[in-house]
Amino acid sequence: MNKRLSAWLVPGLALAALLPSLGVAAQPAGVPATHPAAAPGTAPGGAPAFGDPTFQRLWTRTDQPVASHQTARSWFWGPTPGTMMSETYTDAPDGSGQRLVQYFDKSRMEINDPSKSPSDPFYVTNGLLTVELISGKMQIGNSTFETRHPAEIPVAGDYNDPNAPTYASFGSVSNVNGTKPSPDHTGQQATQVIHKDGSTANDPGKSVYPKIDYVYYDTVSQHNIPRAFWEFLNQQGPVNVDGTVQNEQLINPWFYASGRPISEPYWANVLINGKPTDTLIQAYERRVLTYVPTNSAGFQVEMGNIGLHYRDWRYGGPGKVGSFPLSGPHPGYGFNVWLFDTDANRVLQVAKAAGFTWVRQQVVWADYQPTPGRIKWDRLDPIVAAAQANGVQLILSVVRSPAWAGPNGGMPDDKFTFAGFMYQMAKRYQTKVAAYEIWNEENYAAESGGTVNLGQYVNLLQVGYSAIKYADPTVVVMSGGLTPVGLNDPKIAVNDVEYLKQFYAYQGGVAKSYYDVLGAHPGSNNNSPDQKWPDNPGNGHCPDIYKNLEGTCWRNDNSFYFRRVEDLRAVMEANGEANKQMWLTEFGWSTYNYAPGYEYGQVITAQMQADYLVRAFQKGKNDYPWMGVMCVWNLNFSTLPNLSDQDEKVPWSVINRDYSPRLAYTALQAMPK
Repeated sequence: MNKRLSAWLVPGLALAALLPSLGVAAQPAGVPATHPAAAPGTAPGGAPAFGDPTFQRLWTRTDQPVASHQTARSWFWGPTPGTMMSETYTDAPDGSGQRLVQYFDKSRMEINDPSKSPSDPFYVTNGLLTVELISGKMQIGNSTFETRHPAEIPVAGDYNDPNAPTYASFGSVSNVNGTKPSPDHTGQQATQVIHKDGSTANDPGKSVYPKIDYVYYDTVSQHNIPRAFWEFLNQQGPVNVDGTVQNEQLINPWFYASGRPISEPYWANVLINGKPTDTLIQAYERRVLTYVPTNSAGFQVEMGNIGLHYRDWRYGGPGKVGSFPLSGPHPGYGFNVWLFDTDANRVLQVAKAAGFTWVRQQVVWADYQPTPGRIKWDRLDPIVAAAQANGVQLILSVVRSPAWAGPNGGMPDDKFTFAGFMYQMAKRYQTKVAAYEIWNEENYAAESGGTVNLGQYVNLLQVGYSAIKYADPTVVVMSGGLTPVGLNDPKIAVNDVEYLKQFYAYQGGVAKSYYDVLGAHPGSNNNSPDQKWPDNPGNGHCPDIYKNLEGTCWRNDNSFYFRRVEDLRAVMEANGEANKQMWLTEFGWSTYNYAPGYEYGQVITAQMQADYLVRAFQKGKNDYPWMGVMCVWNLNFSTLPNLSDQDEKVPWSVINRDYSPRLAYTALQAMPK
């Protein structure tokens, strides 16, 4: 809970004196984290890195000569490696249920069995991406599938072409939904056209184009291959083998990269760089081939961008999944807890004894995926199990990228790495976790990687929401709670109310479709839940350290007040979001606090903490009909052995180090619910 930010608005305090008090407070200081050394994520100079040496070797063989301009031909994989991550593979030989994959423009490389010899020609495979995109069935094991929808993504041409045939268009003319055999047409010409609705027709006018005569009939898939594609699949040219460039057949056997054809070739008039262009398209098991006769030699036949298309289909989504938006109780009674490295059952039983049935636990992504290829769930599994066993609703707040995914523990450079992590988490804990919070205090630079970047967050929210909902449509997904602050400096923090306005304005309000409830962190400082600037301000009472400012401390900005939630709610309603709840994922009052930046706790007694917390819940219940779960910061950080009494999180706790109740716990327990 980054309440230290509120010190920025204490009148008369020098900037230099406040700088040391800024920092990240998401994980308890002294609680060991398993942050690894930096794993491969980006190469020197910031270029994307290869996830495995075998990936690099495959790419280098065919595409390094293209990248170094030693030959003029189209890419087999793409100019650079892309997203690398762990993906679900239920039949992983090591029992992990995962495999390392890396996306390229033209494909996806994957390692199903890392125990095999890397010299095995099938150590790296490509996946039946075309089959999945056309069928709408995502393969997550040798014979295990997850039902999606056929991809409404243009197979060729510009991504935003509204009239181009999509993968879904090929459903009725390909082998993916039952064999669609074609007779052997060797010697005839490919003149069939396909439209976006999947209908086909013959256009004899296409016979003017060269190399469209059928020269090979695949007896296995029972489809014809025209000359242009057959020459491409069997071409010879410069390849890089162990640093030596030599002439070889690029693909051997010819179907190694593409798989076998699963449709006949069809013409379509698609937009390429905005220009209508006749393009011949043929679907293969693993790739799509396109032929544009008007392109220059060497670039007339290309692999389609199926790697990018598949990644977007697998992890992107239109938003508004199922019964949108989902909501929770009004209000819900919750605590922020720390369940790791302690007796989780005891903590959860203390929460339930107070009549609180929701808990929020922060999950540091970096601790679970130290390298791209494996996610380690052994630390989180018992926490989820304990919440289930104790009948407590669990909220997981996911933060902090691994070093390979993003700098400074902030949001990842590649949003899809986060989507991959969230999909696997939601799939593993399907129906066992009640809600996910996507990031935390993203308007605070220290939580965002050094700079507040709203566009980066909205992009992360879109894929995070979609990935979670694909895995568990019934779970609540909330936006990250914004920290209350009056400052507007992206290098430090951005005013939470202004940030929320920009959040709704970004790209025409696209974010509205990608969260069920709004996460929020109201202020508190030295003010009661009923006070608010400027109509009913606090008394500005100062601790001794600021006694010369008596009457002015933490008084003159709404970010210092619990009723900051009303300002946030006004923004929601002004943007048509009145149908959604707000959940307070962190709120509370600190008692006497030794930490710099938290001095306001020095004027809050234990009785005031108790009274203010009870009053906040009363307001949530009686004054805010839109209020959902309210999570007190915090229940049990005071009990953690590695946190001293001087740690800023300890005075917020409502129990003592020995688990005995503080006045606040007793009051919350007795409070009518």
